[in-house]
Amino acid sequence: MTNPFRPGRPFWKGAAVGLLAAALLGGAPAHAAGKGTIAVIVPTLQITVLQTESQAAVAEAKALGYNAIVLTHDFNTAKELNDAEEIIAEKVVGAAWNVADPAASAVAVQKVRAAGIPVINMDRVLTQPQIANYSVESDNFQCGALAAQAFVADAGTKGTYAEIAGPPHDAMAATRSAGYHSVLDKTELKMVAQQSAPYDRTRGFELAGSILQAHPDILGFVTGNDSIGLGAAAAIKTQGGKNMTVVGIDGGADAVAALKTGDSAFRATAAQPVADIGTVAVKTLNIVLTGQKYDQGKVELLPCTLMK
Repeated sequence: MTNPFRPGRPFWKGAAVGLLAAALLGGAPAHAAGKGTIAVIVPTLQITVLQTESQAAVAEAKALGYNAIVLTHDFNTAKELNDAEEIIAEKVVGAAWNVADPAASAVAVQKVRAAGIPVINMDRVLTQPQIANYSVESDNFQCGALAAQAFVADAGTKGTYAEIAGPPHDAMAATRSAGYHSVLDKTELKMVAQQSAPYDRTRGFELAGSILQAHPDILGFVTGNDSIGLGAAAAIKTQGGKNMTVVGIDGGADAVAALKTGDSAFRATAAQPVADIGTVAVKTLNIVLTGQKYDQGKVELLPCTLMK
């Protein structure tokens, strides 16, 4: 499929992404719908929770009478800025946007806003939330507290544990960690190691492996997301750990599958309401576009649900 903005330029990469894109776009040009086009921008369509989020946003846009296109930036702010320039040129009427970086994405968002295109920040925590018209996010503090409660219920209230949080520059990671500690710090549990990692299974595996070498008797890990947590659970299995507990946050398909097996140290996840985030983001964008009153710069938090 070619890019509807720039003929001849590939718009989607990878067969799976291309099939989903074709289903979402339906082959229509960006100006096809009478109410205009909404851009749904997410990091990638290779992660199931982001597929769900983008699909929900597209479905709501179409239900409200808009055309919809989906763009991905692969957490690359340079690509994100290029996409911003293209949707400005195409005169997209609004954007539901899951940004590449909490701080650096401000450049692209502000560029789009300066062109008169409203932006609803979707899912990712912005360092400066006021640069978007409105934000719809998971309640990441509540997510962390829920996962911590599951850890205590499974591992107990006495002993030692380790934390592998998300990236140190990520506001979402800090909020989730604070949610964990709002519960864990009130118990007799002692944290003996704390590391930060990208939201990546491989790094979770590597860091957990090192921590287990130094602290083989810990009860388990609380982690910044499911990918880190699944990596930690794999490290426990590799090193022969028994009766350990790992909890994460997101509620993605891989995490749910691990819970169903019953033989993984990964015991619980605080599932984000990703479909609701996509739907509410586009509903709010429609409110902005139709001139209705809304709270400029507000951050709306949607609760997570515990899965175990």
